[in-house]
Formats: sequence, C-alpha cells, structure tokens
Amino acid sequence: MSLLSRSRPAPPPTLARPRPPRSTAGIRGWFRDPRNILLALVALVVAYLAIVPAATMAVASLQSQFLSTGPVTWTFRHYTETLGTSDFWTLVGNSFAYAGATAVISTVIGFGLAYLVSRTDTPAKFFAQIAAMVPLIIPGILNTVAWALLFAPHTGALNVLLRDVHLPAFDIYSLAGMVLVQSMHVTPVAFLMGTAAFSQMDSSLEEAALASGAPPLRVFRTITARLIRPAIMSAFLLMFVQTISTFEVPQLIGVPGRKFVFVSKIYNALQAFPTDYGTVGVIGVFILAVATLGLWLSRRLSGAGAAAQTISGKGFRPTVTELGRWRWAGLACFVLFFVVAVALPLLMLVWSSLLPGYEPPSVSALHHLTLSNYREIWHTPGLVASVRNSLITAVLAGAVVTVISALVAYITVKTKARGRGLLDGLATIPLAVPSVVMGVGILYWYLTAPIPLHLYGTLTILVIAFVTIGLPYGLRYIVPGMAQIKDELEEAAAASGASWPRTFWRIYVPLLVPSLAAAFLYTVIVAFREISAAIFLYTQGTQVVSVTIYQQWSNGSYPIVAALGVVIVVFLAVIVAIVRLLTRRFGLNRQG
Repeated sequence: MSLLSRSRPAPPPTLARPRPPRSTAGIRGWFRDPRNILLALVALVVAYLAIVPAATMAVASLQSQFLSTGPVTWTFRHYTETLGTSDFWTLVGNSFAYAGATAVISTVIGFGLAYLVSRTDTPAKFFAQIAAMVPLIIPGILNTVAWALLFAPHTGALNVLLRDVHLPAFDIYSLAGMVLVQSMHVTPVAFLMGTAAFSQMDSSLEEAALASGAPPLRVFRTITARLIRPAIMSAFLLMFVQTISTFEVPQLIGVPGRKFVFVSKIYNALQAFPTDYGTVGVIGVFILAVATLGLWLSRRLSGAGAAAQTISGKGFRPTVTELGRWRWAGLACFVLFFVVAVALPLLMLVWSSLLPGYEPPSVSALHHLTLSNYREIWHTPGLVASVRNSLITAVLAGAVVTVISALVAYITVKTKARGRGLLDGLATIPLAVPSVVMGVGILYWYLTAPIPLHLYGTLTILVIAFVTIGLPYGLRYIVPGMAQIKDELEEAAAASGASWPRTFWRIYVPLLVPSLAAAFLYTVIVAFREISAAIFLYTQGTQVVSVTIYQQWSNGSYPIVAALGVVIVVFLAVIVAIVRLLTRRFGLNRQG
C-alpha cells in the first residue's frame, strides 16, 4: 500500500482552488434566463394583487385603532366582541341558510338540465343550452331588480296574477325570496359544470349494466349518480362560496325584509360613523376562511372524481338514454326554466322601461307606453359619466388581465422554471377570495399603504380590483390555447437565433389571438357587471354603472333603471356573441 501511494501523482494545484458555492452559481444561472426573471416579476405582481388586500384586512381585524392617528395596539378584542355575540351567530345562520339553500337548488336544476342535454335524446338541445346560458348575460343587480318588480308586494305582475287566481302573494323580501333570485342567477354556472362532467364521464359501466338488463332508473341511481357525485359536491361548494359573497340580492331584497347576511352587515358597518373597521375585518376574515375551506373541499372532491376514473380515454361517445315519450317532458323542463329564469326578468325590464312610472301589465297600461326613459338616460345626473367610467375600467382591466394571463400561461405551460406551480396557485387565489372581501381588503390597503401615489378615489383602484377578480377567468381561456401550441415552433425560432421576446411576439401572440380576444372580452363583461367590490371602492367622481343602477333603484327611479338595464343587456349580449364566435370559429381546439 505504501508503494502504491508513493507512485500516485500529486493532484494539480488548480483542483485545490475553492469553487464558488453551488447556491451562488445556481442563482447566477437562474438569472441568465430571461424567462426566470419574467417568472419572478409576474409572481410578484400576482402575489401583490391576490395576497396583499386579504392580508391587510386580517391586520385590521387585529389592530385596536385601524386608520386612527392614536396609538395602535395588537389585540383580539374585535374577535372576542364580534364572535361572542348572539347577533353574529344569527348572521351566520342566515348567511349559511341563504347560501346553502341556493347551492342545493341551483346544483339540482343545473345538473338536471345538464343531464338532459348531455345524456338523453331530449329534442331542441341547442335551445336548452341557450336557455341555460342567457342568465349569465344579465348582471346580478338587474336580475335582482327585475325579480323585485315581478313580486312587488302590491303591484308586482306575478303577485297580481296570484291574487287573481285566489292564491297567496309571494313575499319577495324574505329568505325564500333571496334564495329564489340568487338561484336563478347562479344556476347557469352549475349547468356548465354539469355539462362538462356528464360529457366526459366514461359510460362503459352504464353500457354494461344496461346490457345486463338493468332498468335505466336503477343504472342512473347505482352507477351514474355515484360517478357524478364528486362533481355535484364540487358544484355545490362553489355555488355556496359564490352566493355567500354577492352584494345585490342581500342588499336589495334582504335588507328591506330585515334578513341580514354577511355582505349587508359589512356594507352597513362601512356606511356608519364612526366606521368599525375591526369588526368588518373580523367578518371578512370569517368569510375568507369559509370560502377557502369550500374551495379546498371542491378541489379535493374534483380530485377524488378523477381518481375514481370517471373521465374516459380517447375517442368515445357518452351513452344517450332514450326517454321515449318522456323526451317531451325534458323539453318542457327547458322551456319552463327559460320562461322563469330568462323571459320573465327580461320582459319585466322591457315593460318597466316603456312606462313613465311602474304599473303592472294591463291593457290600459298600453296607452302609457313611451320611449322617454331611454332618452332620459342621457340626462340623468352622473349616469353618462358612470357608463364612461365602466367602459374605461373594464377595457383597462381586460387588457391588463389578458397580458398577465398570457405570461402566466406561458410560464406554467411551456417552461420548466422552478416555482411555476406556485405562480399558478397565486393566480387562482382570487377564486378563494370573495369579491366583497377583495373590495374591503383593497380599500383598507390603499387607505394605509406607504406608497407615494394616492389611489383611493381614482379609477385606478377600481381597475386593480377588476384585474384581481378577472385574472382566474382570463387564465381559463388562455391556458388551453397555450397548451395546444406545439413546442417545435419555439425550438425552431430559438435555433434561428430569435430572442425569447421576439419568439413570444411573433409566434405565440398570433396563434393565441382567439384565446386572447376571448379572455379580454370576458374580463370586460366581468368588470362591467361587478358591484360586490366596486360598491366599497367608488367615490363621487368614480361611480361605475353597476353602482349607479343601485343608487337609482334606491332613489325610486325604477323606469330609468329598467331602461338602462335593457341597454346593458343588449351590450353584453353582443360581447358574448363575439366571444362565442371567436371560440367556435377559430377554436380553442385548433392545433398550433
């Protein structure tokens, strides 16, 4: 051993030089890739938009004198005072009853219609899809106004009809009224989720059971219902989360009926003087916790559905159940839903917009029809300015969301950059933050943020809110389109010496035009109809059209509200038609 050791040459002295730490070399290499720098910048922007408002609201709930010039101490006093009162738990009971009943009704109706469209031979399926989708066009506040007019205690058209046939009138200003209006508004979302689940479900088990002689009803109960259960529970939880944070129905219907829920309590507390920021923060944190739990359970259940292999592989057609003469009963369900959820609210808006003052439909009222309300829209104080503000904020929010969504989609789909999963999670955080919580959090942050620019009272703060709320929806359109562009195109550009920005601009952007346009237009729709966040962020000079509708309704200007509502519905319908044309004609399924 000693001879062998003497015969070995000594190691070169250069090998003994100390190497730079691996972490330092890794960081330098990481920053050499411009896509990693882009990842960091986009992650910071998305984290700022999604996390900072909610964190600020949580801070407010823990401070003794939030937004006060006096000494501030950290305390749990707001939690003990708020959670320790019976009024708060009455509020919880009302909120959960309202959201729970709405989630049950909308999920049952939505999945029932989806089953008829996807898995049966019910005729006129195109009409059924239109009937289920049109309510998405009607902004929530206009839908609420229409139902309040339909069931007005003494002059509502439906209550007049009920009294004429000797039936008791329906009290719209009740918990049942709140559930009815909200259910009609969110059922289309459940329908979309149900259609996706039924269309993608593997039908081999159902076919085997039918071939064995099992009756269709038993097959549905023992196989179909079990396979679709995770999707049903996921839709229920999402409907619950969405309902518990909406502003329109609780404020326009619940408050007059003395049925207070979380949102109405927050709004009233912020309108009071002095403002109890701590209590509002506690309620906001409570809503955020409930929403986060609901979204987490929804995703777990969706994962359980995938684990149960309810999604088929390539090339299949779902089993179509022949209903025989009952197929016309299925069509009757479509017609009934269209009449209740679409025709009645729209007809009531049109009727009310053609009268100088509201009165129930009658032959004598036909002599009073006029177009003066549509002319009066342009002379209503602040209305034209609010429409202009809505257009500006919606277009800006749509542009920003489209840009951010395109970058996030590229990073998460086309790169192997570390942290891309975290970026995807950050971008979807707004789904777990209800709009009302987002609005309060943004309000709190920009009242206290140590930044040189004063954004409160400007349109910029509304754009920030709309961008945060619309970001997950923008990703919904762009990510599938990004995934369908083949990697060979970028590799060929890189081999030709093109830089990454040039590659993105010259290859990805042209191929993503349909997806980018759809994301932009859909975000414009979301921003134009948003009120749950805007109601907390507007000032006298920054009113948007949804806030103006609420104020005009509160002032009793029903005909003006109806006329403006008809114009807005037509405008949004045109935008939706453009989105449908883009996604269908150019296709999100087009191969790159």
